Amino acid sequence: MNLLQVLENGLFALGQVLRFPVMTLLWVCVAAALFMAGSCLVELVARRRERRGFDLAVWVKKGPVLDADEPRLRPLPPPLRRLVEDIRRQRRQDLVSGGLEHLLLEREERVRQTLTPSRVLVKVGPSLGLIGTLIPMGASLASLATGNLEAMAGQMVVAFTTTIIGLSTGTVAYVVAAARQSWVAETIREQRYLAGQIAAELEHPAAHAMRA
Repeated sequence: MNLLQVLENGLFALGQVLRFPVMTLLWVCVAAALFMAGSCLVELVARRRERRGFDLAVWVKKGPVLDADEPRLRPLPPPLRRLVEDIRRQRRQDLVSGGLEHLLLEREERVRQTLTPSRVLVKVGPSLGLIGTLIPMGASLASLATGNLEAMAGQMVVAFTTTIIGLSTGTVAYVVAAARQSWVAETIREQRYLAGQIAAELEHPAAHAMRA
């Protein structure tokens, strides 16, 4: 046996060793896709309930944001309410000297990070499906060489099944990412608008106090 055959046989054996972790990770992808789909549905229902009849521009016109009491803050969606609470915990001097912008960027980054799991699964799911397809196909061709057609058929079934599972998880993750992308954009837009109103209040506190 020459060196080339040793290397080829080693790679074939390594590919078969990877079969178990790849199949395990595909099951993890299936669980993650189902969890993401369920979470997305729950979030959709919650957002519709929270934003039914809510208009941020109208809410802002009712008075200063920083001096809003608890009953007035209650109609705000949770991300905006948390933003106001975080701003209130900081000193006004820190907010004027760049703290407001830093806080806003930090909250925007947190909102964007909610898209990371679904974006990762969009690429990982199909990739694992492809790997899970090619590994059994190698064993299938080896069975064909020995004339074991039954084993070959079984390996081919596994190969095509992993492809279907990988593509399915990637598709579910893509739909979730697309839905949440619009929600993230809306939340960031509203946070920037609210932060702009607060910045105006910090620059001209007397004018906004008269409006209240």
